[in-house]
Amino acid sequence: MMKKILLRFKPSLYPYPLFLLLAFFLMLFICHLVYMKQVKIIKDDITSVSEIKLGKLQQHLDELKREVHFLANLPSVKQLASLSLLSTYTNEKKQLELEYSATISEIFKQYATSIPGIVQIRYIDNKTGLEVIRINKLGDDVIVVPSTSLQYKGDRDYVIETRKLKKTQTFISDISLNQENGNISLPYLPVIRASTLVYDINNQEALGQIVINMSAESIFDDLQSELLHRMPKVELYVINEQGDYLLHPDKEKTFGFEHGIPYRLQDEFTIDNNDALLPVEYHAIDSLYPPFFFSRQDIELDINQQRQVGIVVVASNLSAIHKVSVFILWYWTAGLIFFLLLRMIKNNLVLKSKQLLLNTATEMEVKLLSILDNVPNGIILVNRNGIITMANGQVENIFGYHSSELIGQSVQILLPIHFQHSHAQNIDAYFARPETKLMGVGRDLYGVHKLGHNVPLEIGLSVMDYQGELHAICGIVDISKRKRLEVLFEQVVDVLPNAVLLTDLDGNIELVNHETEKLFGYERHLLLSKNINVLVSSSYQEQHFTWLKDIFESEDKTKTARQDMIGLRSDESEFPFSISLSKLATHKGDKLLYSVIDLTEREAKAHAMTKLSETLDRTSKMAGVGGWELDLETNELFYSDETYHIYGLPVGTKLSVEESIHFYTVEFQPIIQKTLSDAIETGKPWDIEVQFTNAEDKLIWVRVMGTIEYKNGKPIKVAGTIQDISERKYFIEELSRSNSELHNFAYVASHDLKSPLRGIDQLASWLEEDLKGKLTSQDAEHLSLMRGRINRMEQLLDDLLAYSRAGKKDDISDIDLVSVIENVFDLCNTHNTFTIETHLAVSRITTASVPLEQVLRNLINNAIKHHHTGKGKIEITVTVQGEFYEFIVHDDGPGIPAEFADKIFDMFTTLKPRDEVEGSGMGLAIVKKIIRTVEGDIKLDTGVTKGASFRFTWPVKQRRRH
Repeated sequence: MMKKILLRFKPSLYPYPLFLLLAFFLMLFICHLVYMKQVKIIKDDITSVSEIKLGKLQQHLDELKREVHFLANLPSVKQLASLSLLSTYTNEKKQLELEYSATISEIFKQYATSIPGIVQIRYIDNKTGLEVIRINKLGDDVIVVPSTSLQYKGDRDYVIETRKLKKTQTFISDISLNQENGNISLPYLPVIRASTLVYDINNQEALGQIVINMSAESIFDDLQSELLHRMPKVELYVINEQGDYLLHPDKEKTFGFEHGIPYRLQDEFTIDNNDALLPVEYHAIDSLYPPFFFSRQDIELDINQQRQVGIVVVASNLSAIHKVSVFILWYWTAGLIFFLLLRMIKNNLVLKSKQLLLNTATEMEVKLLSILDNVPNGIILVNRNGIITMANGQVENIFGYHSSELIGQSVQILLPIHFQHSHAQNIDAYFARPETKLMGVGRDLYGVHKLGHNVPLEIGLSVMDYQGELHAICGIVDISKRKRLEVLFEQVVDVLPNAVLLTDLDGNIELVNHETEKLFGYERHLLLSKNINVLVSSSYQEQHFTWLKDIFESEDKTKTARQDMIGLRSDESEFPFSISLSKLATHKGDKLLYSVIDLTEREAKAHAMTKLSETLDRTSKMAGVGGWELDLETNELFYSDETYHIYGLPVGTKLSVEESIHFYTVEFQPIIQKTLSDAIETGKPWDIEVQFTNAEDKLIWVRVMGTIEYKNGKPIKVAGTIQDISERKYFIEELSRSNSELHNFAYVASHDLKSPLRGIDQLASWLEEDLKGKLTSQDAEHLSLMRGRINRMEQLLDDLLAYSRAGKKDDISDIDLVSVIENVFDLCNTHNTFTIETHLAVSRITTASVPLEQVLRNLINNAIKHHHTGKGKIEITVTVQGEFYEFIVHDDGPGIPAEFADKIFDMFTTLKPRDEVEGSGMGLAIVKKIIRTVEGDIKLDTGVTKGASFRFTWPVKQRRRH
């Protein structure tokens, strides 16, 4: 291509001035690109430098923070600070202050000596603002400032800001010139201060401050050290948030704000939007090619991000200008060399142009043959006589012949024998009317391989002029793989679980699988080439034809439709089936794919469901549960037969919503109206019990339930049930009355039996007093046993009364679990010989406190009463297990054998004789009844190795009991 351009180049058409002008503008464009590329390098370099310097500055600040926190947490510093908490000033306090001050001063001196940048360390009283300890570092000398020279610092900004800090926070001051007694000290020394609070030895109260003054010059020297060696043309500036210079190559321009003459970055430069700096007085060319570029990185000095220090790295554009200058020199040198070479090549090409034209035709033919040889399909050229004049490499892959074996041979060598006799006539007919077409449309074409087997083919024909003669160009595709895939497809279809058929657009069957034979009762060969209508009942054939036409005419190639129809088996029996129909594009054109599902079983299930629905309806009538439905769009009510029965109305009677509500008693009508309106508004279901007067004027109780049905976020229907619960209500009231009578009986029985017992006990007491010293030991023992039996009988009556009352209504409130356990334990631990340990996952719970206290009191009292040593420890653990709290009450007593794990919860059960341990055997029975009443559970943990461990559950959300 380049050769042709050079051959056509004529100086007369392209005068040298125009050429030079174009070269000049090209140079300007490339110079701009070179300049901008170098500018990007400069920006990347200064950005990298600014980020590195920012990291170094952050490292210095972090080290300063660590140093001030280290000193603030020294034990001696905390002890000195804690002395201020003493209310009186004694000689002992004074002596301790002197000792701690001396120790801290020595530590401060060693610390300042070991860290070069430190110029001052102070300890300041947080309340008074006075310096307590201060060391100054002047050169290599570290001096402890005497107490007479210590200053008041309470009004300084850094002291005030430090008082506001929280624990572990540090205040970093602005970088400023060091001051003494409110005046800038000489020589000028820029410093940065770090301070933090000192707490007492218990870390409770902030009593003092540690303040470290660090020389900013040492930090600046560190920031500039590597910069001067690696990038001498780059300059470093440090500024505060107002832009005042803290570090400048000209030291005269730094800290001007301290003397009332601020000199800032914006006074020296104008900042461009492209990270460029322009002189304050700049020319138009400076705005296009700025002389300086900068990168700024800021570091925050406080947690509120209100004060900051900025690192600004500035570089000039001299290196970019130098690059452009070098490029201009190289550009014109290369241009001159290129021009001379161009002239020399042109002269040489003129001599070779004729040879080039001669070689072109040969190269094109070689390229054509190379292209044909590398196409993925076989290509052969055949002349009018049927002789092969060219064959590409793919022909060998298809037929097994090398191209050299085929050239000069008749094309009939590649044809089956039964096709060879008519092929000569077909060639003559094609050359008489040549066209581009496919051979044998609708037929299977085969060629003959060198080894003698047939090869399935697709052949396309066209014509071309080759070497001055008309040739037929045959494009040959081996479709053996496709044929194998078609066979595989038929095999896959054949094993599908439902019937599958493939037809043409006229409905003629071309493929069926094994399930189709089973479903319709035909053998496969009897169905092929028949129309699909033979499998469809005559009453559905017209519908099927219309559906088929709709699928044909649809432009959506992926459209799939399904319809239910009646099928026809080979024995003329009919059955329901579902057809899924879709259009399928194949190499033989569009086909229709049928997927058929037998619906016989589904129809049987539907019939069974109808029967089940009827059964459920009968069951509803037997249970006395009626259904109803309110259409919110039409405001129509629909009732089931059982609902009409409850209303006492004939089936089919039409009622409005207002009429149906009037059946409820007067006091319940507002409740029904409000419940219905609230449900429609909120969408919440309801379940209420109300009184109802039916059409026969019979007063009954009914249970009404309902839910809301939505569509597109809008309520459209209310559905529910109504049930006559009058009989249930009657039994509940009877049961409540019986329970009340039983409770009253238990109370009366307990009271009436305890009165004569107290009289007997009083008589026994009088006998014991009157006969004191006169009774034999055996008589005294018998009298003592009698009084013990009386006390046990009285305790038994109290426990029976408690058992009858267990589970009654209690007020639910928020209780302090720790307080409840401690109060119960204190009441039971009368001799103070036991200790208690608690492990509570929750400290406050909402429950009925009285029954819980009664359960804990019985369990703790049992642990103390049955302990074999008379002293020990009780552990109570509370955890949350889903909807329940789990309580574990464990003691270190003798324990309970596993075989009694269930028996101990029975009434009147004790494991020791009542003469050894006083008790009625009712305690654990009462505990179990209370816990079961709140729907909890209790058991003895038999897995512990020592002591007894009771586990019981208590509901997180306790229901109110009436």
